[in-house]
Amino acid sequence: MKKSLMIIPLLILLCFTFGCQQQGEEVAEEPVVDVEADVEAIKGLEDEAMKAFNEGDLERYLSLLTDDVVWMAHTQPTVFGKEAVKDWVRFDLFTYEIVITVEEVQVFGDIALVRDIWKGKETLKENSEKINEWINKSLQIVRRQPDGTWKLSYVIFNSNTPPASE
Repeated sequence: MKKSLMIIPLLILLCFTFGCQQQGEEVAEEPVVDVEADVEAIKGLEDEAMKAFNEGDLERYLSLLTDDVVWMAHTQPTVFGKEAVKDWVRFDLFTYEIVITVEEVQVFGDIALVRDIWKGKETLKENSEKINEWINKSLQIVRRQPDGTWKLSYVIFNSNTPPASE
């Protein structure tokens, strides 16, 4: 009787050992992550945003945003969603000349942070009057989409240009 009581824990231990070994063999290998390729793709996203602004292509710009984008412009209320951004970006009234310089990209799996500088000016289409010239710093959160592309999810920016004296 004593021998059979000693065999039961040994059998349980053997079953546990082989069961764990079997599970370990079924675990898929982690996918190889190419962070450099992600950084280049994200820089390409920023380049596309710059081109869309400079060409006044609203649909192209909106295609770079997630549907639930959060847009946080300096001195403005937060804007939620792609449709609200459509009302904020006024390509119908203004032309833009913008240069974007990506200062930093940090990738954390399917989310990345982008820190960049937007230098530009906006001109009123109606009479070609220069309305505003600025240097903005920006922090953006981008998300990898199911198809592997990256889109802007949070766009947060404010000005480096000091306010005009009153």
